[in-house]
Amino acid sequence: MSGYHHWVLLTLVMAAFPSLLRLPPWVAGIALAGGVLHYAGPWRKGWYGRAAGALLLAATAVAIWFSFESWFSGDAVLSFFIVVVFLKWGEAQTRRDYLLLIFAAVILAAVGTLYWENLLNLLHMLAVVFLLTASLVAIHIDDRRSNVFFLIRRSGLLFGLGLPLMLLLFLTFPRIPGPLWDLGLAFGLPVKAMMDRGAGEFGKVKSLQPGGIHRASQEKESVLVAEFEGAVPSKSRLYWRGPVFWDYDGESWKLPDGWDNRTNLRRRAIRTKTRLDRELHFRKDPVRYTLRVMPNGGRWLYGLDVPAAPAPEAFISDEYQLLSIRQIDDQEPKFEMLSYLEYAAGVELTPEQRARGLSWPENTNPRLRALGRELAQRHRNADDILHQALSLLADGTYRFDSGYIVPPGKDSLDRFFFDEKKGGAEYLAGSFVMLMRAAGVPARMVSGYRGGTIIALTNFVIVKRADAHAWVEVWQDGKGWSRVEPKDIVLPLEVKNPEQQADKNKESAVKMEVKKTAEAPPVKGPDKTDKAGKPAPVKREEGWKLPSISSLLGGLQKWVIRYDPDRQMEVLKGVGLKEGNWLDLLIGGAAGVLSLLGIYLSAAWWRGRRRVDRVAETWLRFCRRLERLGLKKTGQECPRDYLLRVSREQPELAAAAEDIIVRYIDIRYGEDGSTEAAALFRRQVQRFISMT
Repeated sequence: MSGYHHWVLLTLVMAAFPSLLRLPPWVAGIALAGGVLHYAGPWRKGWYGRAAGALLLAATAVAIWFSFESWFSGDAVLSFFIVVVFLKWGEAQTRRDYLLLIFAAVILAAVGTLYWENLLNLLHMLAVVFLLTASLVAIHIDDRRSNVFFLIRRSGLLFGLGLPLMLLLFLTFPRIPGPLWDLGLAFGLPVKAMMDRGAGEFGKVKSLQPGGIHRASQEKESVLVAEFEGAVPSKSRLYWRGPVFWDYDGESWKLPDGWDNRTNLRRRAIRTKTRLDRELHFRKDPVRYTLRVMPNGGRWLYGLDVPAAPAPEAFISDEYQLLSIRQIDDQEPKFEMLSYLEYAAGVELTPEQRARGLSWPENTNPRLRALGRELAQRHRNADDILHQALSLLADGTYRFDSGYIVPPGKDSLDRFFFDEKKGGAEYLAGSFVMLMRAAGVPARMVSGYRGGTIIALTNFVIVKRADAHAWVEVWQDGKGWSRVEPKDIVLPLEVKNPEQQADKNKESAVKMEVKKTAEAPPVKGPDKTDKAGKPAPVKREEGWKLPSISSLLGGLQKWVIRYDPDRQMEVLKGVGLKEGNWLDLLIGGAAGVLSLLGIYLSAAWWRGRRRVDRVAETWLRFCRRLERLGLKKTGQECPRDYLLRVSREQPELAAAAEDIIVRYIDIRYGEDGSTEAAALFRRQVQRFISMT
């Protein structure tokens, strides 16, 4: 038995190691038992071995039934795959079997990257790739050469040659957030070719209940694709407007019955440009984009807030929503749109709208209502009330946690605002709407989506159900409806990426604007003293030091584990490319790969080329000339015997031939191997060829 089966086993164990750490222990146990069958000798080839394998498979099926909720969950499928792979190793005999196991190890290694997102992942992958290389070398070389040192040396050479190629592809291949099929979706691949709409009929939503935003955010279905003209705005400014909720019953927000009746919607719709211009009396930051909406079973087109132009087969409602004339069941509407990122809309409220914007369900959330009335007594205008309400959220005690559910009940907003102070967008927006109403400021809650995923180095944005969000609109007489975003005032519960934390800190700087009484920190003047007159501490200048281990690991974490589209753009700018797109990166990466392969081929040719022996080459020319004169040299004839035959058969060439052959013997077999002797030999041969 060849020794490469041990290398394959080690590769399989290393590739499956991250998965085995998180799966139930029985997976490792059954895999170990399957591997032991390999050493059972002839016994494993009989019916005993086959029966043992069948029992292990049956045990796997039973364990999956009791360990996982579904046969086809990710962990269940992975557990079954690992067991089958190790059982296959237990019965493997031929090179073909072991090559199949190597391909399985590649799959296991790829799955393992889903569990470790740190430096350990990088080190583990490098080790697995090295073992994969060693296993392939061991499978394909002669058994007599398969010693450990030879395999390590040869695998190390191949591994080293592959590292520059790997680094080049890592740096230049476009960073694509999300699954690769998002690229196809962005560039027009029909959504029906990639996913089943199934539960994705998000256009038929009629109510928003506690936890509804979080449940929607767990879905990965695509909602729309937008292609912007020019640069894509910041994701935090992209609000895709959907249902507008006025009615709250104390537990959930609901749309009125028959809200989607096309006749009523069209009667209240904004039909003319004159009315639209009158409604949008303040608009700022226009953006043009092409919108493509996935089938959703309803009328929602989720235009960017706020839409400023109609579209074919669509209209703008009196609540500034972009709606489809027909329900979007199968077709994927695609049209060009104009929207404004900042706006104030509406001229006046009708008595009915004002009543809906101030409505309050009886005997619910008394503390929130009392706080709103207190704000109304202390402040005379809506601006001051809004400012003070935002200051309450900015006190640092509230936390945004989309997964936290406040116990349901008619006073859930009270419990969120005064007790829990932790929850998702529906709690923040809902409590803020009701606080404004209690203070006499008409308000409503708008739902839809915020942000999206920007396809790297393109102007495409893909919005998924995971981007579900809710925000607030308040009415101010003389100004109209304007957007208020409580989430940007509240600090997030947790930010895993410290650099994202810095970005969040910048966003939360708006808190300082709403806190009029906040004190500014001391500012150091040019005389190196602060406003209190105290001297500022003087920093000591330190010399250069070796970078610490933590800084090196932090650099690897930043530029390897978190090498995202933004990092890639930093690299491009660092080499002088101000702008780039995914096509330029692919072309540049392909050119780099071809150049690197050209270097490798050139080096291989240089190492494998034969060194030209000028003396031997000249001797061959001399022999070919004599062959044309009828004096062909035989293979077993030495130069001296050749000279004797030339002198005997053609005496007229004897003197010239003797001079050349004697010189060749002295250079090749004697002690006269100088450069001068070789040059004189070549001249004599050239003269002989010219004379004959």
